[in-house]
Amino acid sequence: MAPLWPRLRLLNRLWPMVPAVLALAVYRATMAPDLTWAHNGADGGDLLAAALTSGVAHPSGYPTYLISLRLVFTLVGNPSAFWGNLFSAFAASGAVAFVALASAHGMPNSRALAGHRNASLGRLSIAIGTALLAAFAPTLWSQAVITEVYTLHAFFTAVLIYLALRVEKHPVMSVGASLITGLILGVGLGNHLSLALLIPGLFVSFRLAKARWSWRALFALAVGCAVGLLIYLYLPWAARGDPPVNWGNPRDLPQLWWLVSGHVYRPLVFALPLSWLPWRLSAWANLLLQNLTLPGLTLALLGLRRAVMERRELWGMALTLVGAFSLYALGYDTADSYVYLIPAYLAMAPAIALGAWTLREEVQRWMAKRWPRLEKPVMVLLAIAFAALPIGMVWSYWEDQDLSQDYEAITFAQEALAVADPCALIIAATDRPTFALWYLRYGLGVRPDVAIVNPHLYEFDWYRETIAKWHPDVAFAGGRLLPSTFDTLVDANLHVRPVYTAEPLADLFARFSVTAEGPLYRLQLRDSHQQQL
Repeated sequence: MAPLWPRLRLLNRLWPMVPAVLALAVYRATMAPDLTWAHNGADGGDLLAAALTSGVAHPSGYPTYLISLRLVFTLVGNPSAFWGNLFSAFAASGAVAFVALASAHGMPNSRALAGHRNASLGRLSIAIGTALLAAFAPTLWSQAVITEVYTLHAFFTAVLIYLALRVEKHPVMSVGASLITGLILGVGLGNHLSLALLIPGLFVSFRLAKARWSWRALFALAVGCAVGLLIYLYLPWAARGDPPVNWGNPRDLPQLWWLVSGHVYRPLVFALPLSWLPWRLSAWANLLLQNLTLPGLTLALLGLRRAVMERRELWGMALTLVGAFSLYALGYDTADSYVYLIPAYLAMAPAIALGAWTLREEVQRWMAKRWPRLEKPVMVLLAIAFAALPIGMVWSYWEDQDLSQDYEAITFAQEALAVADPCALIIAATDRPTFALWYLRYGLGVRPDVAIVNPHLYEFDWYRETIAKWHPDVAFAGGRLLPSTFDTLVDANLHVRPVYTAEPLADLFARFSVTAEGPLYRLQLRDSHQQQL
């Protein structure tokens, strides 16, 4: 984009910070103050506990995220869920800055207008407005106020989209640029493996832009990606420390592959029953309208129509990314698969910018012929109307995204550990109570006498080994060897310590008498069971 202020080079470089700072201000105002379950954010407790204990998070391990989060905790010196939430807000605002840059590169840089101040201002306002439209899309916003991996995922996505669109100005790929692109891709894959779905879109973009790659540049790209992927070596290194959160205990290659490949989640990939597909498609269309808005979607289609002739790399990349991430999200059989659509929305941002620029050109041309005196006022009104889109999104979605008073998760975990008797065993079967209790018990060291055990994880050898390491009194209760079944573990411990569940569990409630104590349920032997023993 042509510089607005030729003598103020720093100002020309810093303009993407305008939408980033505005987005960060909104994220901070609506951010959860502590641990939260909102916006499908139950995994936050696991990520926080793993980062705080130098542990290993649930598949695929997320080493890039854990290292980043641990670095944040080291810098602030006050590790807590608040800083995990704030890290998400910063990552999302970073993504917004690169969306602004990508949007600017998505618009034509006509030499005839290069020195025209109004044209440069128009491009600037459209790029900033498009970035804010992406910033306040409800899906990205929902992840920017909780501890999760998806805003860092959005950051890597936005950076790679920006680099792909820059190829138009630098069609000959240098070794240095290729190395950096590969490194960013590799490290990004260490945050979330679904970033691999970006690769076809990047390939299409480079191909349609007629980018020229030398063998040295291609080799540098591969080397950069390989070096970035070395971040997964963090997982076996962390596992060797026997942390209390140690998914898969990935010390060797088979266990590392089990973790990184998401073995336990494979049955969910493209497993959506066909009878649910119409509902999913309807939800997909509704989310598209919510995140892009109807005017934004209209501008995106206008921009894609122009890109077919003038910016084929933008057209090809946008459609490829939307298609790839939409197929993955539609087929993934979980309730939170909608978050995988965030890269698809970001990919549409340059098309929205191009559509807005096209509309501006057409209106300006028409006004210059019919009512030249009204040209400037109309252009100002058009700019105001475009700026009103993100403002309207903030107004519409603030209440839904505002978690500033959400203390449900942290209150549950604090009360549960407060009411538990000394040396208690707390059974938690689902993600919400399990990860919330892990965060306080293992991450922050609250109530070190209490053991948290998950019955669904107990079937795995690595989890039983972790229990034996961190809670030998529970694992070898009554002098017995580590029980092979969870029911045996519960029976052995009921004779030597208080046993609670963090939620109603039908199997255990049927076997034992139950007394509610705060948010917990205390299990006790029934009289008939006691007599039999």
